[in-house]
Amino acid sequence: MIIPVGFCVDLETTIAGRIPDTVQPPGKKRFETRIIEIGAVHWKNRKQFKCLVNPLPKNVLLKVPNDLFSLLRSMHQKPDATLNFWSTVLVKRESLNNKMFLHDEPPEVWRRRTITNRAKDFIRWYNNPSIGPEFKSETQALQELIQFTRSEPTWLAHNGNSFDFKVLQGCAERTKNIIPKNVNMVDTLKLFRQHIPGYKSYSQPKLYAEIFQRNYNAHVAIDDAKALAELCVHVNEKVKGQPQKKELDKKSVKKVLNKRRHVKKQMDLTFRKIEKSHSPVRLLRGIGPKTETALAALNILTIDELKRTYTANGVNWLKKVVPRGASWRVIVSSLMI
Repeated sequence: MIIPVGFCVDLETTIAGRIPDTVQPPGKKRFETRIIEIGAVHWKNRKQFKCLVNPLPKNVLLKVPNDLFSLLRSMHQKPDATLNFWSTVLVKRESLNNKMFLHDEPPEVWRRRTITNRAKDFIRWYNNPSIGPEFKSETQALQELIQFTRSEPTWLAHNGNSFDFKVLQGCAERTKNIIPKNVNMVDTLKLFRQHIPGYKSYSQPKLYAEIFQRNYNAHVAIDDAKALAELCVHVNEKVKGQPQKKELDKKSVKKVLNKRRHVKKQMDLTFRKIEKSHSPVRLLRGIGPKTETALAALNILTIDELKRTYTANGVNWLKKVVPRGASWRVIVSSLMI
C-alpha cells in the first residue's frame, strides 16, 4: 500500500497575529492558532466526521462588538481577518440560515455586512448557542476526532507537518488533552511529490484541479478532507498500476550516478562506436542535474531506458516527470534524433 490506510484530516483555523515568545513555547509555531472546523474522511471506506468549533473560551462576558474584538486580540488573533474567514467558512459549508441573524436575510448577504454587524451575531450565538450554528468546544472536537479515528489511528494531512499537525498538537497542549502516542501523522504533500513527480504545483486545490479537471469547495475542512481522500485513492491506484521499481533515496541516486560515471571503460579492440542508447541520460540535450536526479529516482539511468519508458507512457508522463524549468520539448526532440 503506497498510501497508509487511515483518515484524511483537514482544519480551518483563526488567523493568528504575532505571538510573543513568552506565550509561544520554543518550536511551537502554531500553538495559538485556534481551530474553527475539523473534517476527517477515511480514504478507503469514505467514513467521515465533521464539526464546527467555537475557538472562544467559555464564560467570558461579551455584550458589544468591541468586547469580541478585545477578546480575540487577547488570544493573539487578528480580529478582522479571523471574523472574515470564520464567516466565509460558515457560509461556504452551509451552516447558516436566514433565521440565525439579527435581520432575516440570506447568508451571502450577511457575509457582505461589516465586521461590526457580523460581530453582533457571533456574540448572540455565543450567549445563546441554541439560535446559531452547532459549535463544539476545542476540547470536545479534539476528543471526538481521536475517538472517530481510533480504529485506524493514522492521520493524513496535506502539508500537515507544517500546519495541521502543529495546530492539533498546540490545541492538545493548550486544552490539557493528549493525542495518543499510537496516532501516526503522515504528510501527503511529501508522499505526492515522491510518487507523482512533475506537477507545477502541489497545492491541494491546484493539484486536484490538474488531475481531475474540476474544482471543489476548497477551504471548507470536510470538503478539503474529501478531496484529499480522492487524491489518495488516485495516487495509490496510479502507483500500484505501474511496474514496481526499487525506490532510491537521494544518497542512493548519487551513489548510482557516481558509479556509472566512474566505471572504467573496457578496451574494445574493434573500435566499435559506443551506442548512444546505452549512454547516461545526462548526455541528452535538455537534461540537467535536476532532471537526471528525477529520472534516477524512477531507476531510469540511460537514454535507452528513457526512450523505452517514454514510448510506453507518452508525452504526458514526461511532462509530469521533468522538474519545473526543464523543457520536455527539447528532451523529446533529442530522443527522436
